[in-house]
Amino acid sequence: MCLVFVEYRLKPACRELYLAWAESVKAHYPQCTLYEGTDQRNLFVEVWQGIDEAAYADMKRARRRSGSESGAAADVYRHFAPLGEWVDGGREKIHIWRFEKVK
Repeated sequence: MCLVFVEYRLKPACRELYLAWAESVKAHYPQCTLYEGTDQRNLFVEVWQGIDEAAYADMKRARRRSGSESGAAADVYRHFAPLGEWVDGGREKIHIWRFEKVK
């Protein structure tokens, strides 16, 4: 089993756009659970379950690049493209990690 964590801080002015967008993420990707920091408003963490290495690589590229992807990465990019505009500091401030369960 593996988990992917995606962490970022939103620009306060983008919060309402983001929250509306997050509803579509939950509808399209049931393997994602979204959390907001209780001590730090606008700090969000996405927790993804069951993401294999290839999907993780696509996810990472899609969130960090500007849209030159093709195939599966392009589909993921289109859905997550707005995130780079809403994150305080841009795409470089989207942190993403994949963890595997210790056996």
